[in-house]
Amino acid sequence: MATVGSYLLAIVGFAMMVSAVARTLTANLKYVYTRPLLINALRTNANHAENLCKTAPDSYFAAIGAAIKTAAMCRSRDPKVVVGATIPAYDGTAIAVSMKWKQLVGRVKLALMAAGGGVALGMSAGVPPILVIVLAVGVGIGFLWLFFFKAEVDRSILRARAEILPEVDRAFAEGRYVFPPLPPS
Repeated sequence: MATVGSYLLAIVGFAMMVSAVARTLTANLKYVYTRPLLINALRTNANHAENLCKTAPDSYFAAIGAAIKTAAMCRSRDPKVVVGATIPAYDGTAIAVSMKWKQLVGRVKLALMAAGGGVALGMSAGVPPILVIVLAVGVGIGFLWLFFFKAEVDRSILRARAEILPEVDRAFAEGRYVFPPLPPS
């Protein structure tokens, strides 16, 4: 019975890890490659930059997109008004993105505990099965992968606030963003 339980815990832990790590493969956005793209879009066509930010909602693009959207709702070219709108919008969305990745890391921690419990349960019955050990090691590798991926997301959010957000402010202050027409009253 302990062997079956160890297999079950290891498989559940591995499945939880795979579901979390699979999200990193769809959200693979490297800051070093996308920073010039976004800055160029802000300098040439800020409206296109807003559409570009909608393509990666699990990264710093979401925070930049929220800053652009909030500044557009203000409909102002005054730099003080624009900065006063973009910074809180960016920070709020950046915290939400970071918390989402933190939640996924927490899910993989649970998977790591389940896989470790599977190994411990297998050891209580004698020698744990090889497959349980392999799955537990896989969960550990997945945890490290996700941990470092979250660190990269947090680093890119911090760098984008310092390097890209001022460019958003300049795009509005210099009139490079074309405001959408107001709805008829």
